[in-house]
Amino acid sequence: MEPHVATYYVILVATVFAAHWRGKSCEKAGAWIALSGSLFTSTVAWGGIWEAFAVPVFIIDLMVLAGFWSLALFSSRFWPYWATGWQLVGLLVHIQRLMFDDILAKPYGLLSMYIAYPILLVILLSSLHSKTGAITQRVPSHR
Repeated sequence: MEPHVATYYVILVATVFAAHWRGKSCEKAGAWIALSGSLFTSTVAWGGIWEAFAVPVFIIDLMVLAGFWSLALFSSRFWPYWATGWQLVGLLVHIQRLMFDDILAKPYGLLSMYIAYPILLVILLSSLHSKTGAITQRVPSHR
């Protein structure tokens, strides 16, 4: 296993652990969405996938976006909006690759993979701060 893949899975496991240890149901759901997306992505055959538009990874990222978006819609917390925004950026990387053939495989692959780190970080921080309410403040109502 490559070092960057091992590092990613260590951070992912730490995020899931923190969500179940200190997080509330919203953080747990976000951690499971991230874990599910990562596990589904790891089942994709990787031989030359970044040479063209990566359809399987795009579909998985679209499902993860739907998960974070529904979490943001039905949650009273603010962090799911950040996770949804970062996931949307990851999806737009795929769309950009679909539109422009001259994007190199290496930057396309790196942008698609590394966009998950801010998402994991926001879930991890909100889980660790959920008792104090620092990051997980309620979204103001629009009355």
